[in-house]
Amino acid sequence: MKVVDLEQRSPEWQQWRQEGVSATSCAVIMGHNPAKTPLELWKELVGLVTPPDLSVIPQVRRGQKFEPLALQMFEEKYGQLGLPICAESQEHPFIRASFDGLLGDGAPVEIKNLAEDNHLQVLALGDKSPAFQLYRWQVMHQLIVCGARRGYLWFWSPKHEACCLVVERDDLLIQRIIEAEKIFWNTVETGTPPAADPLRDVLPMEQTDEAAWKALAEKRREQEARLVALKAQLNALQKEAGELDTQLKLLVRAAGFRRADAYGVKITVYETAGTVDWKAIAEEMAQGKEIPADLIQKHQGDSGCRTRMTVDPSFDPNQPAPVLRIRKPAQPEPEEQPPFAAGFWF
Repeated sequence: MKVVDLEQRSPEWQQWRQEGVSATSCAVIMGHNPAKTPLELWKELVGLVTPPDLSVIPQVRRGQKFEPLALQMFEEKYGQLGLPICAESQEHPFIRASFDGLLGDGAPVEIKNLAEDNHLQVLALGDKSPAFQLYRWQVMHQLIVCGARRGYLWFWSPKHEACCLVVERDDLLIQRIIEAEKIFWNTVETGTPPAADPLRDVLPMEQTDEAAWKALAEKRREQEARLVALKAQLNALQKEAGELDTQLKLLVRAAGFRRADAYGVKITVYETAGTVDWKAIAEEMAQGKEIPADLIQKHQGDSGCRTRMTVDPSFDPNQPAPVLRIRKPAQPEPEEQPPFAAGFWF
Protein backbone atom coordinates (compact mmCIF):
# COMPACT_ATOMS: atom_id res chain seq x y z
CA MET A 1 0.00 0.00 0.00
CA LYS A 2 1.26 3.47 -0.92
CA VAL A 3 -0.01 6.22 1.39
CA VAL A 4 -0.89 9.50 -0.37
CA ASP A 5 -0.66 12.70 1.67
CA LEU A 6 -3.97 14.36 0.82
CA GLU A 7 -6.72 15.99 2.83
CA GLN A 8 -9.98 14.18 2.12
CA ARG A 9 -12.61 16.25 0.27
CA SER A 10 -10.02 18.85 -0.77
CA PRO A 11 -9.74 19.88 -4.48
CA GLU A 12 -6.47 17.94 -4.72
CA TRP A 13 -8.21 14.87 -3.31
CA GLN A 14 -11.03 15.22 -5.83
CA GLN A 15 -8.50 15.33 -8.68
CA TRP A 16 -6.63 12.32 -7.30
CA ARG A 17 -9.85 10.30 -7.17
CA GLN A 18 -10.57 11.18 -10.80
CA GLU A 19 -7.24 9.64 -11.82
CA GLY A 20 -8.14 6.16 -10.66
CA VAL A 21 -10.86 3.80 -9.45
CA SER A 22 -12.14 4.71 -5.98
CA ALA A 23 -13.71 2.34 -3.48
CA THR A 24 -17.17 3.81 -4.05
CA SER A 25 -16.87 2.90 -7.74
CA CYS A 26 -16.40 -0.81 -7.06
CA ALA A 27 -20.09 -1.66 -6.68
CA VAL A 28 -20.83 0.32 -9.86
CA ILE A 29 -18.22 -1.53 -11.90
CA MET A 30 -19.37 -4.89 -10.54
CA GLY A 31 -22.99 -4.08 -11.45
CA HIS A 32 -24.27 -3.95 -7.87
CA ASN A 33 -25.06 -0.24 -7.48
CA PRO A 34 -28.70 0.48 -8.37
CA ALA A 35 -28.03 4.23 -8.53
CA LYS A 36 -25.34 4.27 -11.24
CA THR A 37 -24.21 2.19 -14.22
CA PRO A 38 -20.64 1.57 -15.45
CA LEU A 39 -21.37 3.76 -18.49
CA GLU A 40 -22.53 6.65 -16.29
CA LEU A 41 -19.38 6.34 -14.18
CA TRP A 42 -17.26 6.22 -17.34
CA LYS A 43 -18.84 9.45 -18.61
CA GLU A 44 -17.90 11.17 -15.35
CA LEU A 45 -14.28 9.99 -15.47
CA VAL A 46 -13.70 10.98 -19.12
CA GLY A 47 -15.22 14.42 -18.61
CA LEU A 48 -18.43 14.05 -20.63
CA VAL A 49 -20.64 14.78 -17.61
CA THR A 50 -20.05 16.50 -14.29
CA PRO A 51 -20.30 14.17 -11.28
CA PRO A 52 -23.25 15.05 -9.02
CA ASP A 53 -22.41 17.19 -6.01
CA LEU A 54 -23.35 14.84 -3.17
CA SER A 55 -22.56 17.50 -0.58
CA VAL A 56 -25.91 19.17 -1.30
CA ILE A 57 -27.75 16.09 0.02
CA PRO A 58 -28.68 16.71 3.68
CA GLN A 59 -28.02 13.10 4.70
CA VAL A 60 -24.53 13.24 3.15
CA ARG A 61 -23.76 16.50 4.94
CA ARG A 62 -24.91 15.02 8.24
CA GLY A 63 -22.79 11.95 7.66
CA GLN A 64 -19.68 14.05 7.04
CA LYS A 65 -20.42 16.20 10.09
CA PHE A 66 -20.77 13.21 12.44
CA GLU A 67 -18.00 11.09 10.89
CA PRO A 68 -15.30 12.08 13.46
CA LEU A 69 -17.72 11.39 16.33
CA ALA A 70 -18.70 8.04 14.84
CA LEU A 71 -15.04 7.04 14.48
CA GLN A 72 -14.38 8.11 18.07
CA MET A 73 -17.22 5.91 19.30
CA PHE A 74 -15.79 2.96 17.34
CA GLU A 75 -12.37 3.57 18.90
CA GLU A 76 -13.84 3.74 22.41
CA LYS A 77 -15.90 0.58 21.96
CA TYR A 78 -13.18 -1.61 20.42
CA GLY A 79 -10.06 0.01 21.92
CA GLN A 80 -8.34 0.69 18.59
CA LEU A 81 -7.46 3.99 16.95
CA GLY A 82 -8.47 4.61 13.33
CA LEU A 83 -6.40 6.88 11.09
CA PRO A 84 -8.16 8.61 8.14
CA ILE A 85 -5.76 8.30 5.19
CA CYS A 86 -5.67 8.03 1.40
CA ALA A 87 -3.74 5.25 -0.31
CA GLU A 88 -3.12 3.39 -3.57
CA SER A 89 -2.48 -0.25 -4.31
CA GLN A 90 1.24 -0.93 -4.79
CA GLU A 91 0.59 -3.49 -7.53
CA HIS A 92 -2.28 -1.60 -9.19
CA PRO A 93 -1.79 2.17 -8.55
CA PHE A 94 -5.06 3.07 -10.28
CA ILE A 95 -6.95 1.21 -7.51
CA ARG A 96 -7.35 3.83 -4.78
CA ALA A 97 -9.12 4.22 -1.45
CA SER A 98 -9.93 6.96 1.04
CA PHE A 99 -10.17 5.29 4.45
CA ASP A 100 -12.48 6.69 7.12
CA GLY A 101 -10.20 4.91 9.56
CA LEU A 102 -7.30 2.48 9.21
CA LEU A 103 -6.65 0.46 12.38
CA GLY A 104 -3.27 -0.51 13.78
CA ASP A 105 -3.53 -4.01 12.30
CA GLY A 106 -4.21 -2.52 8.86
CA ALA A 107 -7.95 -3.27 8.82
CA PRO A 108 -10.18 -0.55 7.33
CA VAL A 109 -13.23 0.93 9.06
CA GLU A 110 -15.91 2.35 6.75
CA ILE A 111 -18.41 4.62 8.50
CA LYS A 112 -22.02 4.83 7.31
CA ASN A 113 -24.55 7.26 8.75
CA LEU A 114 -27.71 6.15 6.96
CA ALA A 115 -31.21 7.55 6.88
CA GLU A 116 -33.16 6.37 9.92
CA ASP A 117 -35.25 3.73 8.11
CA ASN A 118 -32.18 2.25 6.44
CA HIS A 119 -30.27 2.17 9.73
CA LEU A 120 -33.12 0.34 11.44
CA GLN A 121 -33.15 -2.11 8.55
CA VAL A 122 -29.46 -2.82 9.15
CA LEU A 123 -30.16 -3.44 12.85
CA ALA A 124 -32.93 -5.87 11.90
CA LEU A 125 -31.29 -7.72 9.00
CA GLY A 126 -27.56 -7.36 9.62
CA ASP A 127 -25.45 -8.65 6.73
CA LYS A 128 -28.64 -9.52 4.83
CA SER A 129 -29.63 -5.84 4.65
CA PRO A 130 -29.45 -4.00 1.30
CA ALA A 131 -27.05 -1.46 2.83
CA PHE A 132 -24.53 -4.13 3.81
CA GLN A 133 -24.85 -5.87 0.44
CA LEU A 134 -24.07 -2.55 -1.29
CA TYR A 135 -21.25 -1.24 0.90
CA ARG A 136 -19.43 -4.56 1.29
CA TRP A 137 -18.07 -3.93 -2.22
CA GLN A 138 -16.53 -0.68 -1.01
CA VAL A 139 -14.77 -2.47 1.86
CA MET A 140 -13.66 -5.33 -0.39
CA HIS A 141 -12.04 -2.75 -2.69
CA GLN A 142 -10.31 -1.21 0.34
CA LEU A 143 -8.92 -4.64 1.24
CA ILE A 144 -7.24 -4.74 -2.17
CA VAL A 145 -5.44 -1.48 -1.34
CA CYS A 146 -4.45 -2.20 2.27
CA GLY A 147 -4.03 -5.99 2.04
CA ALA A 148 -5.93 -6.71 5.27
CA ARG A 149 -7.80 -9.95 5.94
CA ARG A 150 -11.00 -8.19 7.00
CA GLY A 151 -12.66 -4.81 7.21
CA TYR A 152 -15.48 -3.28 9.23
CA LEU A 153 -18.67 -1.51 8.27
CA TRP A 154 -19.59 0.76 11.17
CA PHE A 155 -23.23 1.78 10.87
CA TRP A 156 -23.67 4.71 13.24
CA SER A 157 -26.74 6.78 14.12
CA PRO A 158 -27.20 9.71 16.52
CA LYS A 159 -30.60 8.25 17.53
CA HIS A 160 -30.11 4.48 17.57
CA GLU A 161 -27.50 1.96 18.61
CA ALA A 162 -24.51 1.50 16.33
CA CYS A 163 -23.85 -1.73 14.46
CA CYS A 164 -20.49 -3.15 13.38
CA LEU A 165 -20.55 -5.73 10.58
CA VAL A 166 -17.43 -7.59 9.48
CA VAL A 167 -16.45 -7.96 5.82
CA GLU A 168 -14.14 -10.96 5.48
CA ARG A 169 -11.60 -11.02 2.68
CA ASP A 170 -12.62 -13.23 -0.24
CA ASP A 171 -9.55 -13.78 -2.40
CA LEU A 172 -11.49 -15.22 -5.32
CA LEU A 173 -13.89 -12.29 -5.32
CA ILE A 174 -11.03 -9.82 -4.93
CA GLN A 175 -9.28 -11.26 -7.98
CA ARG A 176 -12.46 -10.82 -10.00
CA ILE A 177 -12.80 -7.25 -8.77
CA ILE A 178 -9.22 -6.47 -9.79
CA GLU A 179 -9.74 -7.89 -13.28
CA ALA A 180 -13.06 -6.07 -13.73
CA GLU A 181 -11.54 -2.77 -12.56
CA LYS A 182 -8.58 -3.27 -14.91
CA ILE A 183 -10.94 -3.65 -17.84
CA PHE A 184 -13.01 -0.66 -16.76
CA TRP A 185 -9.99 1.60 -16.21
CA ASN A 186 -8.70 0.69 -19.66
CA THR A 187 -11.99 1.94 -21.14
CA VAL A 188 -11.42 5.22 -19.29
CA GLU A 189 -7.83 5.61 -20.47
CA THR A 190 -8.67 4.79 -24.09
CA GLY A 191 -11.95 6.70 -24.23
CA THR A 192 -13.82 3.53 -25.19
CA PRO A 193 -17.25 3.42 -23.52
CA PRO A 194 -18.41 0.23 -21.80
CA ALA A 195 -21.57 -1.42 -23.07
CA ALA A 196 -24.79 0.44 -22.33
CA ASP A 197 -27.46 -1.23 -20.21
CA PRO A 198 -30.76 -1.02 -22.17
CA LEU A 199 -32.75 -1.10 -18.92
CA ARG A 200 -30.83 1.66 -17.12
CA ASP A 201 -28.69 3.73 -19.48
CA VAL A 202 -29.84 6.37 -21.94
CA LEU A 203 -29.85 5.25 -25.55
CA PRO A 204 -26.47 5.95 -27.21
CA MET A 205 -27.09 7.77 -30.49
CA GLU A 206 -24.72 5.48 -32.36
CA GLN A 207 -27.16 2.63 -31.66
CA THR A 208 -30.06 4.31 -33.48
CA ASP A 209 -30.73 6.52 -36.52
CA GLU A 210 -29.14 9.69 -35.15
CA ALA A 211 -30.03 11.81 -38.19
CA ALA A 212 -33.72 10.91 -37.90
CA TRP A 213 -33.66 11.53 -34.14
CA LYS A 214 -32.00 14.93 -34.62
CA ALA A 215 -34.57 16.05 -37.21
CA LEU A 216 -37.53 14.88 -35.13
CA ALA A 217 -36.09 16.38 -31.96
CA GLU A 218 -35.68 19.77 -33.66
CA LYS A 219 -39.34 19.79 -34.74
CA ARG A 220 -40.44 18.66 -31.29
CA ARG A 221 -38.47 21.44 -29.61
CA GLU A 222 -40.08 23.98 -31.91
CA GLN A 223 -43.52 22.63 -31.00
CA GLU A 224 -42.69 22.76 -27.31
CA ALA A 225 -41.63 26.39 -27.60
CA ARG A 226 -44.96 27.20 -29.27
CA LEU A 227 -46.87 25.29 -26.59
CA VAL A 228 -45.09 27.24 -23.85
CA ALA A 229 -45.95 30.54 -25.55
CA LEU A 230 -49.60 29.56 -26.05
CA LYS A 231 -49.91 28.38 -22.43
CA ALA A 232 -48.57 31.74 -21.28
CA GLN A 233 -51.20 33.51 -23.39
CA LEU A 234 -53.90 31.21 -22.00
CA ASN A 235 -52.85 31.93 -18.42
CA ALA A 236 -52.98 35.68 -19.08
CA LEU A 237 -56.46 35.39 -20.63
CA GLN A 238 -57.71 33.28 -17.72
CA LYS A 239 -56.45 35.88 -15.27
CA GLU A 240 -58.23 38.67 -17.16
CA ALA A 241 -61.44 36.58 -17.33
CA GLY A 242 -61.29 35.99 -13.59
CA GLU A 243 -61.02 39.71 -12.90
CA LEU A 244 -64.07 40.38 -15.11
CA ASP A 245 -66.04 37.61 -13.34
CA THR A 246 -65.32 39.22 -9.99
CA GLN A 247 -66.66 42.58 -11.17
CA LEU A 248 -69.85 40.98 -12.57
CA LYS A 249 -70.50 39.10 -9.31
CA LEU A 250 -70.12 42.32 -7.37
CA LEU A 251 -72.84 43.93 -9.52
CA VAL A 252 -75.23 41.04 -8.80
CA ARG A 253 -74.49 41.16 -5.07
CA ALA A 254 -74.91 44.94 -4.94
CA ALA A 255 -78.39 44.59 -6.45
CA GLY A 256 -79.38 42.00 -3.81
CA PHE A 257 -80.11 39.27 -6.38
CA ARG A 258 -78.89 35.69 -6.73
CA ARG A 259 -79.36 35.36 -10.49
CA ALA A 260 -78.52 37.43 -13.54
CA ASP A 261 -78.76 36.69 -17.27
CA ALA A 262 -77.98 39.47 -19.74
CA TYR A 263 -75.68 40.27 -22.69
CA GLY A 264 -74.54 36.67 -22.94
CA VAL A 265 -73.47 36.36 -19.32
CA LYS A 266 -75.39 34.21 -16.85
CA ILE A 267 -74.72 34.15 -13.10
CA THR A 268 -76.41 31.95 -10.50
CA VAL A 269 -75.62 32.05 -6.80
CA TYR A 270 -76.59 28.85 -4.92
CA GLU A 271 -75.90 27.11 -1.66
CA THR A 272 -74.21 23.74 -1.32
CA ALA A 273 -74.22 21.22 1.51
CA GLY A 274 -71.01 20.48 3.37
CA THR A 275 -68.78 17.65 2.12
CA VAL A 276 -69.27 14.33 3.95
CA ASP A 277 -66.10 12.67 5.29
CA TRP A 278 -67.06 9.11 4.35
CA LYS A 279 -63.64 7.79 5.38
CA ALA A 280 -64.07 9.01 8.95
CA ILE A 281 -67.54 7.45 9.08
CA ALA A 282 -66.20 4.11 7.82
CA GLU A 283 -63.41 4.16 10.41
CA GLU A 284 -65.88 4.68 13.24
CA MET A 285 -68.14 1.89 11.95
CA ALA A 286 -65.23 -0.52 11.59
CA GLN A 287 -64.35 -0.05 15.28
CA GLY A 288 -60.67 -0.49 14.62
CA LYS A 289 -60.91 -3.65 12.49
CA GLU A 290 -58.41 -3.85 9.62
CA ILE A 291 -59.33 -4.60 6.02
CA PRO A 292 -58.05 -8.10 5.03
CA ALA A 293 -54.97 -7.90 2.81
CA ASP A 294 -56.40 -10.46 0.33
CA LEU A 295 -59.42 -8.20 -0.22
CA ILE A 296 -57.14 -5.31 -1.14
CA GLN A 297 -55.19 -7.53 -3.51
CA LYS A 298 -58.42 -8.76 -5.11
CA HIS A 299 -59.34 -5.24 -6.17
CA GLN A 300 -55.82 -4.13 -7.04
CA GLY A 301 -55.16 -3.72 -10.76
CA ASP A 302 -52.23 -5.16 -12.64
CA SER A 303 -48.98 -3.20 -12.78
CA GLY A 304 -48.08 -1.61 -16.08
CA CYS A 305 -45.60 0.59 -17.91
CA ARG A 306 -45.96 4.33 -18.39
CA THR A 307 -44.01 6.80 -20.42
CA ARG A 308 -43.02 10.22 -19.15
CA MET A 309 -41.70 12.76 -21.64
CA THR A 310 -40.09 16.15 -21.05
CA VAL A 311 -38.77 18.60 -23.62
CA ASP A 312 -36.28 21.44 -23.19
CA PRO A 313 -37.27 24.17 -25.65
CA SER A 314 -34.13 26.12 -24.79
CA PHE A 315 -31.82 23.40 -26.15
CA ASP A 316 -29.26 24.89 -28.52
CA PRO A 317 -28.09 22.37 -31.16
CA ASN A 318 -25.16 24.66 -32.01
CA GLN A 319 -23.67 24.47 -28.52
CA PRO A 320 -20.31 22.63 -28.59
CA ALA A 321 -20.40 19.11 -27.23
CA PRO A 322 -18.11 18.11 -24.32
CA VAL A 323 -14.62 17.08 -25.42
CA LEU A 324 -13.76 13.43 -24.86
CA ARG A 325 -10.61 13.09 -22.74
CA ILE A 326 -8.49 10.20 -24.09
CA ARG A 327 -5.52 9.21 -21.97
CA LYS A 328 -3.90 6.65 -24.32
CA PRO A 329 -4.70 4.99 -27.69
CA ALA A 330 -7.17 2.12 -27.63
CA GLN A 331 -5.60 -1.34 -27.45
CA PRO A 332 -6.78 -4.11 -29.79
CA GLU A 333 -9.32 -6.34 -28.08
CA PRO A 334 -8.13 -9.90 -27.23
CA GLU A 335 -9.56 -12.75 -29.27
CA GLU A 336 -10.95 -14.47 -26.18
CA GLN A 337 -12.57 -12.79 -23.18
CA PRO A 338 -11.79 -14.13 -19.68
CA PRO A 339 -14.71 -15.81 -17.90
CA PHE A 340 -15.33 -12.82 -15.61
CA ALA A 341 -16.17 -10.58 -18.57
CA ALA A 342 -19.46 -12.43 -19.02
CA GLY A 343 -20.82 -11.30 -15.68
CA PHE A 344 -20.87 -12.35 -12.06
CA TRP A 345 -23.17 -14.41 -9.93
CA PHE A 346 -22.55 -12.33 -6.82
